[in-house]
Amino acid sequence: MCTLILGVDLVEPGSVILAANRDEDPARPSEGPGVLRAEPRVVGGRDARKGGTWLAIRERRAAVAMLNRREDSGPGSPTRRSRGLLALEVAAAGDGSPAAALECTQAALRESEFAPFSMLYASPLKCWLIAWDGASASVVAPIAPGWHAITHADLDDPAEPRTRWIAGRLAGFAPANRDEAERRLLDLLRSHGMAAGTGAGPAPPVCLHEGIIRTVSTSIVYLAREEARYVHIEGRPCTGAALDCAPLLAGPNPARQRIARD
Repeated sequence: MCTLILGVDLVEPGSVILAANRDEDPARPSEGPGVLRAEPRVVGGRDARKGGTWLAIRERRAAVAMLNRREDSGPGSPTRRSRGLLALEVAAAGDGSPAAALECTQAALRESEFAPFSMLYASPLKCWLIAWDGASASVVAPIAPGWHAITHADLDDPAEPRTRWIAGRLAGFAPANRDEAERRLLDLLRSHGMAAGTGAGPAPPVCLHEGIIRTVSTSIVYLAREEARYVHIEGRPCTGAALDCAPLLAGPNPARQRIARD
Protein backbone atom coordinates (compact mmCIF):
# COMPACT_ATOMS: atom_id res chain seq x y z
CA MET A 1 0.00 0.00 0.00
CA CYS A 2 1.09 3.55 -0.53
CA THR A 3 -1.55 5.83 1.02
CA LEU A 4 -3.34 4.82 4.22
CA ILE A 5 -5.78 6.71 6.45
CA LEU A 6 -6.59 5.51 9.96
CA GLY A 7 -9.32 6.69 12.30
CA VAL A 8 -9.16 5.55 15.93
CA ASP A 9 -12.18 5.83 18.26
CA LEU A 10 -13.93 8.29 15.93
CA VAL A 11 -17.04 6.55 14.62
CA GLU A 12 -17.64 5.18 18.11
CA PRO A 13 -15.48 4.35 21.15
CA GLY A 14 -13.54 1.15 20.60
CA SER A 15 -13.58 1.32 16.79
CA VAL A 16 -11.02 1.68 14.01
CA ILE A 17 -11.52 2.54 10.36
CA LEU A 18 -8.76 2.01 7.82
CA ALA A 19 -8.91 3.20 4.20
CA ALA A 20 -6.04 2.72 1.78
CA ASN A 21 -4.97 2.85 -1.85
CA ARG A 22 -2.61 0.18 -3.09
CA ASP A 23 -0.12 1.75 -5.51
CA GLU A 24 1.84 -0.81 -7.50
CA ASP A 25 3.24 -1.66 -10.92
CA PRO A 26 0.07 -2.70 -12.81
CA ALA A 27 2.05 -5.50 -14.44
CA ARG A 28 2.73 -7.18 -11.09
CA PRO A 29 0.25 -10.07 -10.78
CA SER A 30 -2.09 -10.15 -7.81
CA GLU A 31 -5.35 -11.74 -6.66
CA GLY A 32 -8.38 -10.06 -5.12
CA PRO A 33 -9.67 -10.70 -1.60
CA GLY A 34 -9.86 -14.31 -0.50
CA VAL A 35 -9.01 -16.61 2.39
CA LEU A 36 -5.24 -16.47 2.91
CA ARG A 37 -5.18 -18.80 5.90
CA ALA A 38 -7.99 -21.00 7.19
CA GLU A 39 -6.92 -21.38 10.82
CA PRO A 40 -6.82 -18.80 12.21
CA ARG A 41 -8.95 -17.22 9.51
CA VAL A 42 -7.03 -14.49 7.69
CA VAL A 43 -8.37 -12.83 4.53
CA GLY A 44 -7.07 -10.27 2.07
CA GLY A 45 -5.60 -9.83 -1.39
CA ARG A 46 -2.59 -11.87 -2.45
CA ASP A 47 0.61 -10.93 -4.26
CA ALA A 48 0.78 -13.68 -6.88
CA ARG A 49 4.55 -13.27 -7.26
CA LYS A 50 5.67 -13.73 -3.63
CA GLY A 51 2.51 -15.09 -1.98
CA GLY A 52 2.21 -12.37 0.64
CA THR A 53 -0.30 -9.57 1.09
CA TRP A 54 -0.51 -5.82 1.56
CA LEU A 55 -3.53 -6.12 3.87
CA ALA A 56 -4.37 -9.08 6.12
CA ILE A 57 -7.55 -9.13 8.20
CA ARG A 58 -7.77 -11.65 11.02
CA GLU A 59 -11.35 -12.80 11.55
CA ARG A 60 -13.36 -9.77 12.73
CA ARG A 61 -10.68 -8.67 15.17
CA ALA A 62 -7.65 -6.99 13.62
CA ALA A 63 -6.05 -5.79 10.38
CA VAL A 64 -2.36 -5.68 9.43
CA ALA A 65 -1.33 -3.32 6.61
CA MET A 66 2.10 -3.25 4.97
CA LEU A 67 3.51 -0.08 3.36
CA ASN A 68 6.86 0.07 1.60
CA ARG A 69 9.28 2.78 2.68
CA ARG A 70 11.83 4.48 0.47
CA GLU A 71 15.17 2.72 0.31
CA ASP A 72 18.10 5.13 0.31
CA SER A 73 20.94 2.61 0.29
CA GLY A 74 20.25 0.99 -3.07
CA PRO A 75 19.26 -2.62 -3.78
CA GLY A 76 19.56 -4.88 -0.75
CA SER A 77 20.43 -8.53 -0.38
CA PRO A 78 18.56 -10.94 -2.68
CA THR A 79 18.00 -13.15 0.37
CA ARG A 80 15.69 -10.65 2.06
CA ARG A 81 12.33 -12.06 3.08
CA SER A 82 9.04 -10.88 1.61
CA ARG A 83 7.40 -8.04 3.50
CA GLY A 84 4.01 -9.27 2.34
CA LEU A 85 4.61 -12.68 3.89
CA LEU A 86 5.55 -10.95 7.13
CA ALA A 87 2.18 -9.13 7.16
CA LEU A 88 0.41 -12.46 6.75
CA GLU A 89 2.44 -14.09 9.53
CA VAL A 90 1.82 -11.22 11.93
CA ALA A 91 -1.94 -11.32 11.31
CA ALA A 92 -1.98 -15.06 12.08
CA ALA A 93 0.31 -14.86 15.12
CA GLY A 94 -0.72 -16.26 18.48
CA ASP A 95 -4.12 -15.23 19.80
CA GLY A 96 -4.33 -12.24 17.46
CA SER A 97 -3.83 -9.74 20.26
CA PRO A 98 -1.80 -6.52 19.83
CA ALA A 99 0.96 -7.97 22.04
CA ALA A 100 1.17 -11.26 20.11
CA ALA A 101 1.34 -9.42 16.77
CA LEU A 102 4.09 -7.09 18.00
CA GLU A 103 6.09 -9.97 19.48
CA CYS A 104 5.89 -11.85 16.16
CA THR A 105 7.09 -8.77 14.26
CA GLN A 106 10.03 -8.12 16.56
CA ALA A 107 11.10 -11.78 16.43
CA ALA A 108 11.01 -11.74 12.62
CA LEU A 109 13.16 -8.61 12.50
CA ARG A 110 15.75 -10.28 14.75
CA GLU A 111 15.85 -13.42 12.62
CA SER A 112 15.53 -12.18 9.03
CA GLU A 113 16.41 -9.33 6.69
CA PHE A 114 13.70 -7.17 5.13
CA ALA A 115 13.54 -4.18 2.85
CA PRO A 116 12.33 -0.98 4.60
CA PHE A 117 8.67 -0.90 5.54
CA SER A 118 6.01 0.53 7.83
CA MET A 119 3.54 -1.99 9.20
CA LEU A 120 0.30 -1.05 10.91
CA TYR A 121 -1.63 -3.25 13.33
CA ALA A 122 -5.16 -1.97 13.91
CA SER A 123 -7.81 -3.38 16.24
CA PRO A 124 -10.52 -1.99 18.52
CA LEU A 125 -8.24 -2.88 21.44
CA LYS A 126 -5.08 -1.08 20.32
CA CYS A 127 -3.28 0.22 17.25
CA TRP A 128 0.47 0.34 16.71
CA LEU A 129 2.89 0.95 13.88
CA ILE A 130 6.43 -0.34 13.47
CA ALA A 131 8.84 1.35 11.05
CA TRP A 132 11.85 -0.60 9.75
CA ASP A 133 14.58 1.23 7.84
CA GLY A 134 16.49 -1.93 6.90
CA ALA A 135 18.71 -1.88 9.98
CA SER A 136 16.67 -0.78 12.99
CA ALA A 137 13.05 -0.39 14.05
CA SER A 138 10.99 2.22 15.83
CA VAL A 139 7.57 1.50 17.31
CA VAL A 140 4.62 3.82 17.79
CA ALA A 141 2.34 2.15 20.35
CA PRO A 142 -0.38 2.84 21.02
CA ILE A 143 -1.57 5.16 18.26
CA ALA A 144 -3.66 7.92 19.82
CA PRO A 145 -7.37 8.42 19.07
CA GLY A 146 -8.03 10.65 16.08
CA TRP A 147 -7.22 10.77 12.36
CA HIS A 148 -3.83 9.60 11.08
CA ALA A 149 -2.22 9.24 7.64
CA ILE A 150 0.87 7.55 6.29
CA THR A 151 2.44 6.93 2.89
CA HIS A 152 6.08 5.94 2.28
CA ALA A 153 7.39 8.07 5.16
CA ASP A 154 6.52 8.39 8.86
CA LEU A 155 3.08 8.38 10.47
CA ASP A 156 1.51 11.85 10.25
CA ASP A 157 4.69 13.20 8.64
CA PRO A 158 4.03 16.90 7.81
CA ALA A 159 6.91 16.88 5.30
CA GLU A 160 5.17 14.30 3.10
CA PRO A 161 2.73 16.12 0.75
CA ARG A 162 -0.06 13.54 0.61
CA THR A 163 0.05 12.97 4.37
CA ARG A 164 -0.08 16.71 5.04
CA TRP A 165 -2.94 17.26 2.58
CA ILE A 166 -5.04 14.40 3.98
CA ALA A 167 -4.47 15.57 7.56
CA GLY A 168 -5.64 19.05 6.63
CA ARG A 169 -8.83 17.75 5.01
CA LEU A 170 -9.66 15.62 8.05
CA ALA A 171 -8.96 18.24 10.70
CA GLY A 172 -12.07 18.62 12.83
CA PHE A 173 -14.02 15.95 10.93
CA ALA A 174 -16.28 14.06 13.36
CA PRO A 175 -18.37 11.53 11.42
CA ALA A 176 -21.86 10.84 12.72
CA ASN A 177 -21.64 7.20 11.62
CA ARG A 178 -19.57 4.70 9.69
CA ASP A 179 -21.17 5.51 6.33
CA GLU A 180 -20.28 9.18 6.63
CA ALA A 181 -16.69 8.29 7.52
CA GLU A 182 -16.40 5.92 4.54
CA ARG A 183 -17.71 8.54 2.10
CA ARG A 184 -15.21 11.16 3.25
CA LEU A 185 -12.26 8.76 3.16
CA LEU A 186 -13.18 7.49 -0.30
CA ASP A 187 -13.42 11.07 -1.56
CA LEU A 188 -9.85 11.64 -0.36
CA LEU A 189 -8.55 8.42 -1.90
CA ARG A 190 -10.22 9.30 -5.24
CA SER A 191 -8.58 12.73 -5.38
CA HIS A 192 -6.49 13.47 -8.47
CA GLY A 193 -4.91 16.62 -7.06
CA MET A 194 -5.15 20.15 -8.33
CA ALA A 195 -2.98 23.08 -9.24
CA ALA A 196 -2.10 25.74 -6.71
CA GLY A 197 -4.73 28.41 -6.12
CA THR A 198 -4.46 31.82 -4.57
CA GLY A 199 -2.83 31.51 -1.17
CA ALA A 200 -2.65 27.72 -1.32
CA GLY A 201 -0.17 25.14 -2.50
CA PRO A 202 -1.02 22.39 -4.99
CA ALA A 203 -2.96 19.37 -3.78
CA PRO A 204 -1.01 16.19 -4.54
CA PRO A 205 -2.72 13.36 -6.40
CA VAL A 206 -3.78 10.43 -4.20
CA CYS A 207 -5.38 8.30 -6.92
CA LEU A 208 -2.47 7.75 -9.33
CA HIS A 209 -3.13 7.25 -13.05
CA GLU A 210 0.30 7.78 -14.60
CA GLY A 211 3.84 6.51 -14.14
CA ILE A 212 5.31 3.10 -13.35
CA ILE A 213 3.48 2.92 -10.02
CA ARG A 214 -0.29 3.44 -10.20
CA THR A 215 -3.30 2.95 -7.96
CA VAL A 216 -4.48 -0.61 -8.59
CA SER A 217 -7.00 -1.16 -5.76
CA THR A 218 -8.57 0.35 -2.66
CA SER A 219 -9.67 -1.19 0.63
CA ILE A 220 -11.74 -0.02 3.59
CA VAL A 221 -11.84 -1.94 6.86
CA TYR A 222 -14.04 -1.06 9.83
CA LEU A 223 -13.67 -2.96 13.09
CA ALA A 224 -15.69 -2.38 16.25
CA ARG A 225 -16.80 -4.50 19.19
CA GLU A 226 -20.09 -5.43 17.50
CA GLU A 227 -19.32 -4.97 13.79
CA ALA A 228 -16.76 -5.73 11.10
CA ARG A 229 -16.79 -4.44 7.53
CA TYR A 230 -14.41 -5.04 4.61
CA VAL A 231 -14.87 -3.25 1.28
CA HIS A 232 -12.60 -3.75 -1.73
CA ILE A 233 -12.41 -1.85 -5.02
CA GLU A 234 -10.43 -3.57 -7.76
CA GLY A 235 -8.85 -0.92 -9.94
CA ARG A 236 -8.83 2.80 -9.24
CA PRO A 237 -11.31 4.06 -6.62
CA CYS A 238 -12.51 6.80 -8.97
CA THR A 239 -13.93 4.25 -11.43
CA GLY A 240 -14.02 0.81 -9.78
CA ALA A 241 -17.04 -0.91 -8.25
CA ALA A 242 -17.08 -1.59 -4.51
CA LEU A 243 -17.37 -5.18 -3.32
CA ASP A 244 -18.63 -6.11 0.13
CA CYS A 245 -16.09 -8.65 1.33
CA ALA A 246 -17.21 -8.83 4.96
CA PRO A 247 -18.67 -12.34 4.47
CA LEU A 248 -15.12 -13.57 3.91
CA LEU A 249 -14.38 -12.80 7.55
CA ALA A 250 -17.03 -15.12 8.92
CA GLY A 251 -17.46 -18.36 7.03
CA PRO A 252 -16.29 -20.78 4.31
CA ASN A 253 -16.70 -20.00 0.62
CA PRO A 254 -18.79 -16.83 0.97
CA ALA A 255 -19.68 -14.82 -2.10
CA ARG A 256 -18.45 -11.26 -2.41
CA GLN A 257 -21.36 -8.92 -2.97
CA ARG A 258 -21.34 -5.84 -5.16
CA ILE A 259 -22.53 -2.75 -3.33
CA ALA A 260 -23.71 0.59 -4.61
CA ARG A 261 -21.11 3.28 -5.07
CA ASP A 262 -21.73 6.69 -3.57
